[in-house]
Amino acid sequence: MSSSGYTRAQQRIKEALKKSNSSLDLSYLSLATLPPEIGQLQNLTRLSLNHNQLTTLAPEIGQLQNLTRLSLDHNQLTTLPPEIGQLQNLTVLSPDHNQLAALPPEIGWLQNLTQLYLEHNLLTALPPEIGQLQNLIVLYLDRNYLTILPPEIGKLQKLTQLSLDQNQLTTLPSEVVQLQNLTQLSLNQNQLIALPLEVVQLQNLAQLSLNQNQLTALPPEMGQLQNLRDLSLKQNQLTALPPEMGQLQNLRDLSLDRNFHFESPPPEVCGQGLQAILTFLREQQTENEHQWLSKLLIVGEGGVGKTSLIRALKDEPFQAQQSTTHGIEITTLPLPHPTKTDVTMMLNAWDFGGQEIYHATHQFFLTNRSLFLLAFNARLGFEQGKLVYWLKTIRANAPESPIILVATYADERDADLPFIDLKKQFPNIVALYEVSNKTEKGIPDLKQAITQAAACLPLMGERWPTTWLNFTNSIRIGSEKQTTPQAFFASMERAGVSQDGKPVLATWLHELGDILFFQEDNDVNDLVILKPQWVTEYISQVLEAEEVIKYNGIFTRQCMDQIWQDLSIGLRDFFLRLMERFDLSYRTLENRDISLVVERLPFEQPDYQQRWDAKQQETNCKEISMKLQLSEILPGIPTWFIARQHRFTIEQGERRGIHWRTGVLFRDRSQKHLALVRTLRDEITNADHLHLTVRGPIPHNFFDILRDGLELTLSRYPGLTVKRFLPCPNPLNLDCHHEFDYANLTKRLERNPPKSTIECPDCLETISVTQLLFGL
Repeated sequence: MSSSGYTRAQQRIKEALKKSNSSLDLSYLSLATLPPEIGQLQNLTRLSLNHNQLTTLAPEIGQLQNLTRLSLDHNQLTTLPPEIGQLQNLTVLSPDHNQLAALPPEIGWLQNLTQLYLEHNLLTALPPEIGQLQNLIVLYLDRNYLTILPPEIGKLQKLTQLSLDQNQLTTLPSEVVQLQNLTQLSLNQNQLIALPLEVVQLQNLAQLSLNQNQLTALPPEMGQLQNLRDLSLKQNQLTALPPEMGQLQNLRDLSLDRNFHFESPPPEVCGQGLQAILTFLREQQTENEHQWLSKLLIVGEGGVGKTSLIRALKDEPFQAQQSTTHGIEITTLPLPHPTKTDVTMMLNAWDFGGQEIYHATHQFFLTNRSLFLLAFNARLGFEQGKLVYWLKTIRANAPESPIILVATYADERDADLPFIDLKKQFPNIVALYEVSNKTEKGIPDLKQAITQAAACLPLMGERWPTTWLNFTNSIRIGSEKQTTPQAFFASMERAGVSQDGKPVLATWLHELGDILFFQEDNDVNDLVILKPQWVTEYISQVLEAEEVIKYNGIFTRQCMDQIWQDLSIGLRDFFLRLMERFDLSYRTLENRDISLVVERLPFEQPDYQQRWDAKQQETNCKEISMKLQLSEILPGIPTWFIARQHRFTIEQGERRGIHWRTGVLFRDRSQKHLALVRTLRDEITNADHLHLTVRGPIPHNFFDILRDGLELTLSRYPGLTVKRFLPCPNPLNLDCHHEFDYANLTKRLERNPPKSTIECPDCLETISVTQLLFGL
């Protein structure tokens, strides 16, 4: 005990007696015991004893008959004295953050108590007398060890807030149904395996938190909580929401994160937000049925026999002179379900052209929750087939999808590859099969493996609202390649899709790759593409055009009119805008009839070094630089970024800018800053690095704009991991190569107080964190 603190407490009590104070604060005095003189403060209405070292309260506390608020938080109390019950006028009691193992029965005498805060104690049970607190409105019991609540809890009929986070509750007493005035109920981090039906009868409930329990399902009666506004269900074991929840018209916030096997509503609907989820659930209430359809994506280098492989899987005859796939071809592969009789699964098999120039366009269709066949030529080996490159590409775009490796030409040579090592690095690999498309060696086994894997896909057997499924099937079997949004939505209406369901279903079909429809983008939302592979055919024509190749990506209006002559003028313009939407091209600033196809930029670097070095020599020039280390080797970077940020292009002769396939030199609107962006390959780790450097008098504004553009480009890949580093400014010019972790630097500035400097472990200089982060 601090004797000085005890003395100060006595002095404050004496002063309060002299002045007849109604409020006394004895917090932060390191008190271990309370001076007995406290009982003399008969006029006291508020007493604060927070953040001391009290283990007990003096009996004299019971003499404070006029006390209305008693704060005892952050002490070491193990019990409350029976005299606590004599404080008949007490309205607020907060002994939270103590070591209370039990409450005295006398707690029930506090008939005027409205708020009771008991969180962060050692309570294992509540006394029955808790039910006598008839005027209690707020009760906090978080972070205790409660396994049950007494049935008397139901007598607290004025209660509006009940918080029970971080206890060990497996259920609630049936009497909880009597808490009809309850508006907030928090049960996070307990052990509930089911939501008690009594909870869904609390008609005034507005906030319900059930995060980090063991819930596997919710009762249909959830739809009865008409006043519910906020519902938190994070980190449970839920797989679906009951359709009846679509009736929750007042719901404004729904949290479902980290329910790892969640299936319904599907992610494509959940990603559209709360209203889409509620619309889907309402549609399901009418009628729904299983859809036995999913996607099979066949990828790999050109010439490995992907198209012949599909023909073999469909029992079609082998064609020795199979034509090369340009863009994407889609066909249907029917398979009997391995366990469900009379069910035929349908796989939409997407055959991707393997030539490298197509890889950037493929990214838009490598969707998650699909099955991948990665083919390579056994004669040429797995390295020639770029297996690691393709595995990383799949992981970046579809991290949850299973992958079957297929070695073709197995009639000529056995596959030789480090399968065990590859499987350790890429756990989504299911198996390796060696096949011959010509002799059909291994095809039956591969087909059986595809059947088993397809049956386990999350999309397979998914329940769709019947009206949605009927409409979707009609466009899948239709021959139309494009339509207007007005006609598209009119067709939905004829199929029985509700008004609210139209935009949700349209976005879902876009996410699944059935259509291309950018509803929210005014530049390209005037058409709905019903056959996405049709788009890739015409984009491929641009990528392969001799004139575009010859002039390093320049795509003129005359060239467009020639290669797209079978399209109407309106469709030509739409396809050009679509290429810009995909960041595959952009129109030059000085001539809108000329586009630059970034995937056809030259690999050769232009002469930019003199201009770049000259900027550094200017007076008051500062520099910010960042290295972004990518977990995967990806096409489309930085060419997509170049297209997205083309407004900063430096025009330079026929090149139409200082950019090449792996880099670009930009200039900001003020023409005071230059930025260099390059992709470099680390030959040791075989990892791609993106380097962004900005030079000029105030570089951080331009740096932030470009970095946001880079981050947006990288966000296209859900499975991509990015680490960010900032180079040491090398203050002593000792050729220091140390790189600081960006996340660590930001943490330093976020601390209170912030850590504004850091020592470089290589050059041993003290470096300013703000200089590293902002160039200041």
